[in-house]
Amino acid sequence: MKFLIIAQRFHTNLYYRAKALQDAQHELRVNVLYKGKSEFYENINIQQIPLSFFSKCLIKIVSFFNKTNLKSNLELRLQSPGRELKRIIKSYKPDVILLKAYQNALAIKVLRIAKREDIKVLMLTQTNFTHIKGSKFLFKLNIKLFKYLKVHAYITPVKSNYEAFKKFGIKNVFYLPFVYPLKEFSTKEFSDEINIISVGKFQNRKNQLLLLNAFKVITENKPKLRLNIIGEIADEKYYEIIRNFIQQNSLSNNVSLQAHLNYLQIEKEYAKYDLFILPAHTEPASYSVVEALANGLPVICSDENGTKCYIEEGRNGFVFKAKELNSLVQKIKQSISDLKKFREMQKEALFSAKKNHDPKQFSEKLIKIINSEI
Repeated sequence: MKFLIIAQRFHTNLYYRAKALQDAQHELRVNVLYKGKSEFYENINIQQIPLSFFSKCLIKIVSFFNKTNLKSNLELRLQSPGRELKRIIKSYKPDVILLKAYQNALAIKVLRIAKREDIKVLMLTQTNFTHIKGSKFLFKLNIKLFKYLKVHAYITPVKSNYEAFKKFGIKNVFYLPFVYPLKEFSTKEFSDEINIISVGKFQNRKNQLLLLNAFKVITENKPKLRLNIIGEIADEKYYEIIRNFIQQNSLSNNVSLQAHLNYLQIEKEYAKYDLFILPAHTEPASYSVVEALANGLPVICSDENGTKCYIEEGRNGFVFKAKELNSLVQKIKQSISDLKKFREMQKEALFSAKKNHDPKQFSEKLIKIINSEI
C-alpha cells in the first residue's frame, strides 16, 4: 500500500509509526511545511513543501511580534502550502494520506485535493477539545466540514481524545497509542542512588522549574539522588532562570543540564537512569513517556499530559496534579521510598511498553481501519 504522510513538521513521535509502515513493506513518502531542529527522521524520505506566497507574507508579520523561537498558534494555523502540494499528491498517487494537521489551512487544502483524487485520509489528532473557542456549535460545523471532505477516520494516541470524540458523537475515531521499540532491560548492579532524567524543551510550559523545586525538597532528606534535565533551548530567558535556580540553591552537585544533544544521543541517555519525570503542564501528548517506559523507567507526569493514559498508577508510574509542588513531591516520594517495589515498577514499565507500544501493532491495526467501512 502507498502511504503519504503530510504534516506541518515531522515530529519525532511520527518516526516509529512511519518506520512500522516501512517495515511492513508499505511504500512511504513524507511531506512537511518545515523541519524542526530536534526532530529525528533517519531513513525516512522527507521533502519540504514550499509555503504559498500569501502564507509567507502573513507569517513574516506574525513572527515579527513573536518573542521566542517557537512558532505561535496563529503561525501554525496560517501555514499553507503552494501549488506544489497538488502536484505532489497527483504524481505520487497514494492509497492513503496520514494527515497530521487539524483545524488549520494545511488540513483544509489537503482534504480538498484528496477528495477530488478519491484518496482515503486518516487524520491524526491528539486534542481533548470538542469546542472551538468555547463553542460546541462551531466544533460541530468543523466536524461536518471534515465529513463532507471525506475524512475516513480520526486516529489518536490519547485515550481522553478518543473518549471525548466518541461522547460528542464522532463514530470514526480510533485509539492507537504511540509506538516505540522495546529496549533490553539493563542488567547493571543497582545501588541505593536514584538517577532521574527529564526530557523536554526548555520553555515555561515544560515546567522544569517545578521539578527543581521538588528535587530541592526531596534531597534535603535523600541526598543520594541525581537529576539530569535534557532539552532544546526554546526560550533563552527561561533557560537562564533554570541555571540561576540551580546555582542559587546549591544544586550543582546533584543536577545537570544538557541542551545540545541530538535524538540518537538522547535515546542512549535513558539507559543510564532509573526514573523519568515530566513536570510539564498543558501537554497535549508527550512522546517521551513511551520512550522512558520502553527503557524500563517508571514515569511520573502531570494530569495535564495526554499520554498519562499510558501510566498505571503505582505499577509503572504515577500522575501528579499539574503545577502543584506538593503533589509532585508526594509522587516522587511514593516512587522511591521502597527500592524493592521501585525495581518491580521498572519491570512493569517494560511490560506495559511491550504490551501497548509495539510498532508492529500500529501497522496491523492501521490497515484494519483503512479497510473498514465506517
